[in-house]
Amino acid sequence: MTDTAPKRRYPWLKIALVISLVCNFLALGMIWGIATRTGPAGSLLRASVAALPADERREFRRESGAVWRAARDSTYARTPIREDMIAALSAEEFDAEAFSAALRQAQERLLRVSDQMHDKLLARISAMSLEERRAYAESLQARLGKNHRWHRMRNTETD
Repeated sequence: MTDTAPKRRYPWLKIALVISLVCNFLALGMIWGIATRTGPAGSLLRASVAALPADERREFRRESGAVWRAARDSTYARTPIREDMIAALSAEEFDAEAFSAALRQAQERLLRVSDQMHDKLLARISAMSLEERRAYAESLQARLGKNHRWHRMRNTETD
């Protein structure tokens, strides 16, 4: 008896095609994410920090990391916000006030961090000379100009 079924020459080919397709979708997703991240919805603080000279930017990021760590450590040492939120959600009867208080504490922490970062950035910019501030302004304008280009492209598509 002869076997009339065709023999598979490349059984790994289907797997390779699926992997290739998945990689292509991941790449497209990353490109889409980068493209939609820019624009007026982006953070002006992020653009302001990115416009700093490289050494100043690294130092600011170190300082802001320390601010975030201090806020996290002090918040969680004082009150267990996460546990309060979970307890309010898991209770037999939802305690909206407890949940709201936990959210309010988290929001206050973010506001404190934001205020501290604002103050550090302002102090850094205030210490610049006129020439440094002008160079910083050009860098910031260039960064914001890039964002506006993406914004214009998105607006023309929806019009």
